[in-house]
Amino acid sequence: MKTPQQLLQQTLEVGECLLPDASPGGRTPYPTVFVHGLLGWGARDALYRAVPYWGLAAGDVLGYLNACGYDCRAASVGIISSAWDRACELYAELTGGTADYGIAHAQRFGHARFGTAYPAPLVPDWGADRPVDLVGHSFGGATARLLMQLLADGCPEEVQAAEAAGEAPSPLFTGGKADLVHALIAIAAPHDGSTFLNVQPDAANALSTLFLGAARALGISAFKGVYDFQLDQFGIRKDDNETFAQALDRVLRSDFLSHNDNAFLDLTIDKSLEINKGIEIQPNVYYFSYAGDQTSTDPLTGNHYPTVSAIPSNGMSALMMPGSINMGKYYDKYTAGGIYIDRSWLPNDGLVNTVSALYPTTTDKNTTECLKRDGTQGWINYDGYSDITFRPGIWYVMPVTRADHMQFVGGIANKSVIETRLFYRNLMDDIYGTYGSGQPEEQPFPFTDVAAGRWSYSYIRQLYEAGVIDGMTPTTFVPTGDVTRAQFVKMLARLQGADVSEYRSAGFEDVPADAWYAPYVNWAAANGIVYGISSTEFAPNTDISRQDMAVMLDRYAQQSGIVLGTDNAAVTFTDEADIAAYALPAVQALQRAGVINGMPDGSFCPRGSATREQACAMLCRL
Repeated sequence: MKTPQQLLQQTLEVGECLLPDASPGGRTPYPTVFVHGLLGWGARDALYRAVPYWGLAAGDVLGYLNACGYDCRAASVGIISSAWDRACELYAELTGGTADYGIAHAQRFGHARFGTAYPAPLVPDWGADRPVDLVGHSFGGATARLLMQLLADGCPEEVQAAEAAGEAPSPLFTGGKADLVHALIAIAAPHDGSTFLNVQPDAANALSTLFLGAARALGISAFKGVYDFQLDQFGIRKDDNETFAQALDRVLRSDFLSHNDNAFLDLTIDKSLEINKGIEIQPNVYYFSYAGDQTSTDPLTGNHYPTVSAIPSNGMSALMMPGSINMGKYYDKYTAGGIYIDRSWLPNDGLVNTVSALYPTTTDKNTTECLKRDGTQGWINYDGYSDITFRPGIWYVMPVTRADHMQFVGGIANKSVIETRLFYRNLMDDIYGTYGSGQPEEQPFPFTDVAAGRWSYSYIRQLYEAGVIDGMTPTTFVPTGDVTRAQFVKMLARLQGADVSEYRSAGFEDVPADAWYAPYVNWAAANGIVYGISSTEFAPNTDISRQDMAVMLDRYAQQSGIVLGTDNAAVTFTDEADIAAYALPAVQALQRAGVINGMPDGSFCPRGSATREQACAMLCRL
């Protein structure tokens, strides 16, 4: 990693926008392990290299965080497996080795004791002097909580079962390892289950059947390493001594769902509360929870309905709406186990009830609060901005975020890349604030030539704080300065968090392989964002025109899976006849989406040079 001085020197030499080196030498002393949710995937899956779970449409968030000096790693555990099986797999992945589910557990649920093999440890130096921070999205939060409990207290039943069989228990079940985890951050985690399974039983059943069928088909194919269901313990794999036909016959006869050892059961309210009874707040672990609510209250009925917005990132995605609609009116009911569902369960993120994501309890939230081992309250509502010294052994409930379930990881109707990056940057800063030095100091806005009252101030500040842009000097941004085609392409790559290191050539004769902009231009060309001014020329140092910027933005949106809105009334610019035919559709689409507004006199000025502040505005509106 280059030093800040080297980055600054490079910036001054070529005038490019760089992702700043946020903290030389790394901001956190411990690795942060990210645990995906139901149906998710980790870095072990080949799919992650094409579509990172942590980022999705917002690009590689962990890559961005690592570039900022953090140490972030993406775990891979069973996508529809139970919390217990996933916790055992997470331990095996962290240490390296084969997942050991325990003799007693395996016998109870009728599957093999051993499952997925992890050839190398995810954290080779994991130990009491180098614990990990765990970040779990959705069911990943339940996975991390259960792992922490097993590390701390073990499982006497499994130890006894192993001793009776004359075998050694997994070190996970012997306990005494509470100091291996420093902090837990749960994002949209169904601590107390979800009413989604109550209101959408047909959808849940169809989903479970679909993915079991896929697991059966793909688990014995070459696709296994691309998106791994990790159901080896149920025999959903091809053994080395089997033919494909033999494996297919055996796998088709397996019945994973009948074992009651799966995520779909663990996500029910009754089963979640049962699991919670065996999990205590660890006194030396820092806890944070982030909940989402993307609903609005009906003033007549008091029911909650999905938030709808012309801007996709400000509303709930269409995929989440059916479940959210039913969850938002499901109350005054009892679960099979007798838990009363009141109106507090109505707000939701499309999959998880907001109240469930705040903190874990053991019974109805109306009668029992989250308690510590000494019986005192185990949670604190944190407003997100007051000075506070974080303490271990207590849940810090962060302000509820306006986001649906998948917007937290940048997916579906995604939050903007900027919003997604800032969310995780702030999340990492929360962890940073637990290392004994209090909350990290906020980086001052350095640009003296961008006053707070300037129209572009908020756009420039957002991009600066998200690490997408830097100034032309340490204290100046030069907002009215022009942007070259190479500089803008680099902004797009930084915005997506793209790894451009492998993009070596795009065939442009005026893009030397050793030029600073070469990998960014090559990345953009490979992804269909740019085609050059000819088949052999890109003109990297030419100022980008406003119409070419629109074309690149439109192609970038398509390449990134960003759905442009269409609710703005169409506007005919006074100089529309001057807009090139190849650029007109992009200009019109971006205008309908509110990304571009034109000039004050009603023109678009298609061939005029775009300024640095105009570029920032368009990137933030995208």
